Amino acid sequence: MPLKQYSLWNGALWKKTWGDQRGLLLSLIALWSAFPWIYIWLSSQIPMPAFQEVLLRAIPQDWQKLSGVPFAEVATHAGRVALAFVDPVIVLAATVWGITRGSDAVSGQLERGTMEMVLAQPVKRSALFATQAIATTAGAALLCCVLFAAVWTAIAIGPWAGKVDPFRFLPAAANVFGLMVCVAGISAGVSAANSYRWRTIGILCGFYVFSILCKLIGRLSPSLWWVGYLSILNAYEPQRLVGNTAEAWRLLACYDGVLLGLGIVGYLAGGFIFARRDLPAPL
Repeated sequence: MPLKQYSLWNGALWKKTWGDQRGLLLSLIALWSAFPWIYIWLSSQIPMPAFQEVLLRAIPQDWQKLSGVPFAEVATHAGRVALAFVDPVIVLAATVWGITRGSDAVSGQLERGTMEMVLAQPVKRSALFATQAIATTAGAALLCCVLFAAVWTAIAIGPWAGKVDPFRFLPAAANVFGLMVCVAGISAGVSAANSYRWRTIGILCGFYVFSILCKLIGRLSPSLWWVGYLSILNAYEPQRLVGNTAEAWRLLACYDGVLLGLGIVGYLAGGFIFARRDLPAPL
């Protein structure tokens, strides 16, 4: 067989990989294109004085531990837009992308019975795994570009036009990308060691709940503050990345350094496991 068929640049392999993620990708593009507009429009329905009154007086000050930033910073136009990045529509969609695409790297294809057909062709396991990883990362980058573009346009020509600089939210969008790569890499690593996608997804859902609980415990318990560092979500703080530009980029380097590093480690571990494991016989 020609050597090029074994390489990473196999057209049929790329076509299959993009085809597998096309439906989810288009759905999230549509969701993230519309969400910033809806969020900012709904937020603008509450006048700033009324929002400040509720946030600064009605809500206990101890709750600032959960927000990650002082309420005085949240009670601004920029602060209210920043909250969109920690809204469940963004966080859960980013997590769904990572778990869905990562779990499909190996165990998903084994469960569907397509892995045997792909590996029956002159394709290396490493090329198959790397193609899926690159396509997933590229899809995450595209989604974050769409999200930032939607935030930009919603701010520039929406109800708060001229009150907020859209560039302030670029680090926040980059932090979303870091979270997506981290979850996808860890999911791919777990997927490489499993033969059933449902089990991979179950493990990752348990890991995600564990991360949420660790972050909450670390924030609310002074004596157990160190528990927060067991959570990958401790490095996901987009609401803190919209202040001073230099400080925002410094924090982003720290946060995304952790998230991207964990994602890369997950992919490397998954590639090592997949290249050496025995695959179950098709049923």
